[in-house]
Amino acid sequence: MTTPIYIIYETTNLVNGKTYIGQHQCKSLDDGYLGSGVCLWAAIKKYGKANFNREVLFTYDNFEDMNKKETELVTEEFVACDSNYNLA
Repeated sequence: MTTPIYIIYETTNLVNGKTYIGQHQCKSLDDGYLGSGVCLWAAIKKYGKANFNREVLFTYDNFEDMNKKETELVTEEFVACDSNYNLA
């Protein structure tokens, strides 16, 4: 059985530069996952998957460390900025 990988990633809209930071548990870094945010999915529907790129920022071997890092990055100030798709 493959050990899960816990990642913090940033998905970027290649058309307008807007980003989304999220966390994801996966078995492969190349699983094609872009994110699950409501605003992000609306943008993917509008612009198409081909216009988005996901970059892995951090990898962890446990959920707790991954969750802590996302909390550090996705702050109220970050969410309030118009340059991203994060809502919370």
